[in-house]
Amino acid sequence: MPNNWHETAKFWSQNTGFDEHTRKEIQKLFAQNNDKELEDRFRGILEFGTGGLRGLMGAGTNRMNTYTVRQATEGLARYIKQQGPSPYQGVVLGYDSRHNSQLFAKNAAEVLAFHKIPVFIFSDIIPTPMVSCELLHRKAMAGIIITASHNPPAYNGYKVYWNNGGQIIPPDDSRIIEEVRSVEALEKIQILPFETGISEGLIQWVEQDADEYYFEQVQQLALGNPALNQKTHVIYTPLHGTGGRGVVPLLKRRGFEHLRIVPEQAVPDGNFSTVTSPNPEEESAMELAIAFSKPDDELILANDPDADRLGVMIRDNNQQWFRLNGNQIGALLLDYQLSSLKALNRMPHDGCFIVSLVTSPLGSSIARNYGLKVVETLTGFKWIWGEAYRLKQSGQATLVFGMEESHGYLAGTYTGDKDGVWAAMAFAEMTASLKAQGKTVMDALEQLYQQYGYHLDALETQTLPGQDGAARIQNVMRTFREQPPLTIAGKQVIAVTDLLNDSFRKMAETQIQNGPGLPKSNVLVFELEDQTRVIVRPSGTEPKIKFYFNLKGTDRQALETHLTAIKTELFAMI
Repeated sequence: MPNNWHETAKFWSQNTGFDEHTRKEIQKLFAQNNDKELEDRFRGILEFGTGGLRGLMGAGTNRMNTYTVRQATEGLARYIKQQGPSPYQGVVLGYDSRHNSQLFAKNAAEVLAFHKIPVFIFSDIIPTPMVSCELLHRKAMAGIIITASHNPPAYNGYKVYWNNGGQIIPPDDSRIIEEVRSVEALEKIQILPFETGISEGLIQWVEQDADEYYFEQVQQLALGNPALNQKTHVIYTPLHGTGGRGVVPLLKRRGFEHLRIVPEQAVPDGNFSTVTSPNPEEESAMELAIAFSKPDDELILANDPDADRLGVMIRDNNQQWFRLNGNQIGALLLDYQLSSLKALNRMPHDGCFIVSLVTSPLGSSIARNYGLKVVETLTGFKWIWGEAYRLKQSGQATLVFGMEESHGYLAGTYTGDKDGVWAAMAFAEMTASLKAQGKTVMDALEQLYQQYGYHLDALETQTLPGQDGAARIQNVMRTFREQPPLTIAGKQVIAVTDLLNDSFRKMAETQIQNGPGLPKSNVLVFELEDQTRVIVRPSGTEPKIKFYFNLKGTDRQALETHLTAIKTELFAMI
C-alpha cells in the first residue's frame, strides 16, 4: 500500500481499479508538475466527520468523488448490518442540484444494494427536509443526502441521518466514523450495478407520492387563512436549488395567488450562475429578486440549494427592501406560531422551545412568556432534533418550535431537520395575517422589541484556510481559554462558560463550577456586565472561526456603537 501522498497519487493515476477519467485527472497534474495540488489532494483523506463528508469535488483521497462516497457508504452499510434484526428497514437517498449529486447518490445506492440493504432513492432533486420526512414515513434505518448546502459550486457533501429522522449524533456518529476509517482499498469496494439493483428490487425509485405525504403533514401545521393569503404578493427564489419542488406547490395550495418566481433562478443549476454564493443569509443573493420586484410585492422568500434554510426580505417603513437576519426571522415566526396556537387553544401543555446556544436570547424570552420550557443545545440542528426526539420519546416534552440563528427553523415532528419549505409557508401566512390587521412585518418586529427589549445580534467569521490557518484557530481558542479577557470594550466580563471542559466560572470567584452538561465542544461563552454575550467557536465543517455577539438594551444607536467597540477590541486581541 502507498505510504505517502506522492506514492498514493501515483497509485491512483496508474491503477486500473480507478476509472479512466480519475486516472487522467491525476496524470494531468503530474504532467504539470503541480505538486502543491497533488499534495493537497492526497496528503490526507476527506474526513468523515460527525455529520458526514463535505469538500471540494475532484480525484483524490481528500476530495468528494465516487471512491470517497463509496468508502463512506461502505462504512455506513457495515454499521447498519451490525444492528441485526430491526423494525427499521432500508436507507432513503436524496440529492440536490449540485454537480455530481445524482451520481454520488447512485454510487451510494450501489454499495448499499451490494450489502442487500434496501434503497429508496428519489427520482429527482429534493429538499433535505422532505428526505428526512420520507425516512420517518418509511421507518427507514438511515438516510443519505448528497448536498453541500450553501457552499460554492466546487463543493459537495454527504450527510447521514439515522432512524430518528435527524443527522447522526453520539453514539452512532463515532461508531460509523470508526467503520468508515476501517475501509481500505477504495478502488476495490464492491457494488451492485444500479440497473441490476433496480431489476432485483433492492433499489426503488421514490416518486411524487412522497411529496403528497409531506404536503399533508406540513399543511396540518398551517395557521393562516387561505382567503387572506390570496391578497398577499410574494416573490420566491430557490437560488437554482431544490426549493421550488416544495415551496411553489405548497404556497399555491395555501391560496397565494400572487406568487411570482424569479425566472433566472427557478431552473436548477449546479453552477449557481446568477449569484456569488447561493446563501439566503447574504443580501447579495437577493439582488435578482429585488430587481424582479414590483411596488405591490410585500415579501421576498429564498431558500438555499437544499431548502433547509430560509432567507427573507420585507418592506421597511419607507417601502425599501430590508433583509431580516436569522434571529429576527426566527423570533417573528416563533411569536406568530405561539400567539396563533394560544388563540386556537392548541398549545401543548408540555410544549418546549429548543434553541442553539449561539442564537439570540430574544427567542427564549418569547417562549418563556408563553409558558414553554426552553432547552439550549450545541450549534447545529442535529442537536436540536436529537433533544426534541429524546424529550418526545421519554414523554417529558413536545417540540413546538426549534431554531438556530443560521436561518434554520422547525415546528412539529414530521421531519428531523430544519425546514425552509415549511418556514416559507409560515412566514408568508404570517405576513398575510398581519396585513389583514393593518400591520406590516416591520411593525411586528418593532412590537417584539418594545415588549422584550431591543436585541442586536451579529456574527463575524474569519476564514483561515490551510494548515497555518488551522494552527491560528487553535491558538486563538487556547489563548481565550487560558487567558480570558477581564474586560471587553469597557465592560467587565463577569462569567465564562467553557463547553470543552463543561465548566462555568464567575470571574469574581476562584471556584470553577460545573457547566451546562452539553456534549463537549470547543466553544467559549463570555458574559458581560451589561447582559452582552460573546461566543467564540471554530466551525466544524469549514476552516473558519466564528464570533457571535448578543446585545440587549433600549437605545439602538448605543448598542450599534457598543458592538463596533467590542469587535474592534476583540479582533485587536487576536
